[in-house]
Amino acid sequence: MNVKDVTEVTIEPGLDMLVAIFQKQRDLMEKYHHIELKNNPAMCQDVPVDIHSTAGQARLKDFAWRITEELGEAMNTLKNKPWKQSHMLTDVAHYREEISDSFHFFVELCILSGIGPYDLYEMYFKKNEVNKFRQRSNY
Repeated sequence: MNVKDVTEVTIEPGLDMLVAIFQKQRDLMEKYHHIELKNNPAMCQDVPVDIHSTAGQARLKDFAWRITEELGEAMNTLKNKPWKQSHMLTDVAHYREEISDSFHFFVELCILSGIGPYDLYEMYFKKNEVNKFRQRSNY
């Protein structure tokens, strides 16, 4: 089964979508925990991890690489190069699926880092203000 097989997604009225995404990812983490542990018995099991510990940092780096791998898979769907004579259509559904995969791992990285949906929202808008300041001041 893949995303092409899912025909409908219901969005509940008044639902905080970011909170729902974080909750669904946490549920998925719990279901896959035994598989992750079987494949890596030395894995740090704390959620959130101790960001100061070697094991905690190793787990965070693992998820950062998973994000990078999925973004690489997304980039591989973009076939048009500046030096090519031919033009190829992009498999948009595949591209979006790989972006979504990277987002899944990003949300899990946030959860493992102790960053919740409200923390992420706040940090995003703080950084947005910094970026706007830098644009205004020709940083």
